[in-house]
Amino acid sequence: MATSSGKVEKVSKFETLRLLEKCRKERDDALHRESVLREKLRQYESRMRSTETLKQKLKTLTTDNKELRKQVKALRTEIGLECSPKFSGKTTRDIISDLNEKEQECSSLVEKTGKLSLTVDDLTSELANTVTSKTLLEDQVQSLQQNLKDMTNNQRRLLKLWEDKKAQREQLALPAIPPKPGQKPFVHKAIQTEMSISSSQRLPVNAFETNPFSRDNDKKSVLDKHSFPTYGNGYHHDKKAFMHDETKGIQN
Repeated sequence: MATSSGKVEKVSKFETLRLLEKCRKERDDALHRESVLREKLRQYESRMRSTETLKQKLKTLTTDNKELRKQVKALRTEIGLECSPKFSGKTTRDIISDLNEKEQECSSLVEKTGKLSLTVDDLTSELANTVTSKTLLEDQVQSLQQNLKDMTNNQRRLLKLWEDKKAQREQLALPAIPPKPGQKPFVHKAIQTEMSISSSQRLPVNAFETNPFSRDNDKKSVLDKHSFPTYGNGYHHDKKAFMHDETKGIQN
């Protein structure tokens, strides 16, 4: 009896320890689940508070949106968009999109305007240079015209001197006719003497030597020596035309 009671006591003690260990484990599991559930509850409560805040914001935004819709409708009616066929049936979003496109077009036009302004500045500079060049060319043309006029006057004077000298030489070559008693010797007033001619305009001594050529050939040789070059801008003088005009003027 004593042995069996001892075994029962040992078995009961072992069972008690095992049950105690099992209870401890269940307690720890329960505590862990409790902490997890508490954390989930805390997160849920936080979400609930956030949801309430969002609900309140949504309610406020809904109210504001209704007010804005009323204002937009009033503005559309005020500026005439509701009556305009161009904006008829378009929402505010469509109108804003159209305005953004117009803004981009305006930016592109502003950029093109800047480029055109640079081009205009370049053309203005080129025009100023062209005007300056034109002024210089006009001055050169006037200078050439003045030079041509001076050379023409010198040519006429030399030709007249040559004609006067030749007429004087021909007159001296004629036999002398004694003047009548009491008559003054005839002197041609148009004949220039050597005293009235400067040294730079005097002809050489052998310029009027007699030769078998005619008077026209003499004129042609003198004009060949003093012929005019061809100037720019269309100023060209013909020797024959000049000789014809001068001969005609002398005969007159």
